[in-house]
Amino acid sequence: MTTCSPAACQTSDASNPDIVHLIVRCYGAMIQDFHDAKRAHAEGNEDFLMDRVRHAQDLLTELLIGLDYERGGEIAVNLGKIYNYMLRELIGLRHLKAQETLDRMISMAENLQEAWVQVANAA
Repeated sequence: MTTCSPAACQTSDASNPDIVHLIVRCYGAMIQDFHDAKRAHAEGNEDFLMDRVRHAQDLLTELLIGLDYERGGEIAVNLGKIYNYMLRELIGLRHLKAQETLDRMISMAENLQEAWVQVANAA
């Protein structure tokens, strides 16, 4: 499905540096997808726009199903809410507000990526 699959590592500890780096890479790929989608929207390239949005949705889905609610507790619950919100926004992407929505998705993904980078640096 995607090159980033934290769901496949769900039984692993999120403090494992390999898992954390995989999660950071997933966010990086998602951020790139959002930038590519913005460019495709500006150029009127609907097919590429939707391809990048679908790939970002795949990454979000992988991150979502990779959450361990037993061990992750409140953090996992909150991440699940964020991922579900992002998925809903992408599903409901409207052309008139696409740039604004994608900017919001970029900002959210960059903030989440930075938080995981901090986790990686603390390990």
